[in-house]
Order: sequence, then structure tokens, then C-alpha cells
Amino acid sequence: MWNELYPEDGNDPHDDDHAAEMHRLRGLIMAQAAETEAALGMILVRLDPGQNVARPAGQLLLSIRQRLDEQRRSHWSAGLDLIYDAIKRRNEAVHRPVEVGSSWAPYSTGDGGEWVPVITLMCDQEYDEQSLRKDLALQHRATREAVRLLRSLDL
Repeated sequence: MWNELYPEDGNDPHDDDHAAEMHRLRGLIMAQAAETEAALGMILVRLDPGQNVARPAGQLLLSIRQRLDEQRRSHWSAGLDLIYDAIKRRNEAVHRPVEVGSSWAPYSTGDGGEWVPVITLMCDQEYDEQSLRKDLALQHRATREAVRLLRSLDL
């Protein structure tokens, strides 16, 4: 957007439209994380019906851990840790500034080249589409674990 409004500033001349897939993946990460958060709210209500579930996922997860008996907490330890990791990755995707950079790719003919968006920087780490796809897969696994835990409370 900056480059469109102020082309005289001379920032990377890349076109953010080319980075649309990276932005789309960030959106999917956020949407999938919301599914996990909803499942966490349902788990907490099952464990303690009077609880306020209009809280962030991290707080919901902490409340769940505190209310699980020792046997369930031990059994679900790996799943709860996975959900925690997914919450941290979601927070990075949502709250950290994102910068799409470009790299000059010369044509093989030697007649010029073009700017190609190559990387997204989040929280001082380099991310490409593959990294975001891995984060989305983590969100899917976290939702699966939350649903499995919810189901186990009925058994």
C-alpha cells in the first residue's frame, strides 16, 4: 500500500498482490485458530459450567489445565502442549507486523528482469509460503486435539 501511495519513497517496488497467497494463509491460520478457541470454550464449560469462556485461547487453555484431574492432564499432556504451541503461532501471525520483501530476478535472456515477492518477515523470523502452510497444519492438529479432548469428556 505504501508503494502505491508514495512511489517516490523508493521502497521495494514489489506488488503486494503477488503476495496474496501468503496473506490468504495468514487468514486461514486465524480462522482455524478460532475453531480451536471455540472448542476450548466448550471444554471449559464441560469442566466448569459457570466459567466465562469469552476469553483468549491461552487463558482458556490454562483454565482447562487447572481443572483437569491428574490422570486426564497426564493423558492429554502432549495434546495440550500442541494446542499451546498453536496458540503461540497464531498470536505471531495475528499480532506481529508482516513485511513482504522482493528480490530482483533477472531474465535468463539478459534482457532485464522483474521484482518477485519472496519472503514474509514476522517476529524477526523469515517466513515463506511453506512456513505458513506448516503453521496452518499445526492449527488443524490443535483443533483436532481440542475436539478429541472435548469428546473424551463425554466418555
